[in-house]
Amino acid sequence: MGLRYRVVRRGASALIAATLIILASILISVILYAFMSGYVGVRVGGGATSPNLLVIEAVLPHGRPRPYGLDLILANHDARPATLGNASALIISGSGIAYKAVLVLTEYPLTIPAGGVGKVILYPLEDVPPGKYYVKLMSSGGGEAIAPAVLRSEVLGSRVVVLGTGNDQANKVIAEDGRCRYEAWVEYDAANQLYYVWFNFSPKPGVTLRFWRAELLNAENSYPVWVWGNPYNNTLSGLTALTYPNYDAEYWYPVSPSEFPVKVVFTSSP
Repeated sequence: MGLRYRVVRRGASALIAATLIILASILISVILYAFMSGYVGVRVGGGATSPNLLVIEAVLPHGRPRPYGLDLILANHDARPATLGNASALIISGSGIAYKAVLVLTEYPLTIPAGGVGKVILYPLEDVPPGKYYVKLMSSGGGEAIAPAVLRSEVLGSRVVVLGTGNDQANKVIAEDGRCRYEAWVEYDAANQLYYVWFNFSPKPGVTLRFWRAELLNAENSYPVWVWGNPYNNTLSGLTALTYPNYDAEYWYPVSPSEFPVKVVFTSSP
């Protein structure tokens, strides 16, 4: 529905009317500029929205040999630090197809100094073909930032499983795609009151994987503080191929109970 304007003439001069129209046009232009340039207001600690202004400066491929995510380079254009806590993101095609993604904070909360830059990582939940897209970043406070992106090669999709402390080997969490079956579970170390997080790749019949990786995220979508070997990929184990019915089972340790629920992000490629 288009906007309707009704002009009520009550002795106002043509000059005043023209001035009001000019002011309205300026206001609309400012709003459109702020939207299109990608500024986002950041809500801090559940309180009022901060006046900090973040803009997506660049969208870059993440991962080798084939990209399996996107790096968003964020710049803080305000005169004081900006803090980004819980947030989410979408990758939107020109035809309106929206690809959901897991947003990873390189540290939690992510604080970007005045005039500084920071980075977040997006892992799409399905393969994203080459083409022109918009990346939309949404803060928990309702602010948004939008930036164009040109993907020159396919970005691999990932599968994400969520684990609680009750997901032991008898209660695994399982996901799969056309390439692989992914499993994750926990093992409790009662002596130290800590957890192992196990993960397993099982290629589908007829599939040979040349690349596979897993990344562990804590409840804040950041990295558990004590865990080594995270993220894991097959080059760390020296494996160059994985063919059905073989599998690759590994674990991370130690994971504190305070990190749960955790997420495991699986990615693989023939």
